[in-house]
Amino acid sequence: MATKLKIALTVGGIFFMGAVTGGFTGFRIASHYAKAPQMQLRGSPSELLGGRAADKLNLTDEQKQQIRPIIGRTAEELRNMSRETFSRSAELIAKMDTGLAKILTPEQLDKLREIRTKENERRRQWMSERAKRNESRPESAPTGNRPRPPEPPNQ
Repeated sequence: MATKLKIALTVGGIFFMGAVTGGFTGFRIASHYAKAPQMQLRGSPSELLGGRAADKLNLTDEQKQQIRPIIGRTAEELRNMSRETFSRSAELIAKMDTGLAKILTPEQLDKLREIRTKENERRRQWMSERAKRNESRPESAPTGNRPRPPEPPNQ
């Protein structure tokens, strides 16, 4: 009975590992494609603030100069936070793999590696197909999955 429980827990652990790994990878892929293009700090403050909002604020030249470093610092902090999160995720997965290596047999470890390899290949294929679909999209089309919100009426 204990052997069946160990087998069931091992198989469940393998599926859980695949789900966790797939979740982390899926999150990274989704966040990569969902985020707006990186800000070009060479642009005007109106571009840095998102266009319409900055234009409607009628910023003075002095305000534009004061805003630029604030936006630059914030963008850099957000990039650093993203890098740290990804690094921490990789550490957690490595720690999990170390724990699993103590429990799984060499055959099970090989099977787990094979499952991950197949999942990674499937993910790469999906990303490649998605990139091809996005290349064929007209430039005026929205880049996200949701339609763009309507323009507010001029007041």
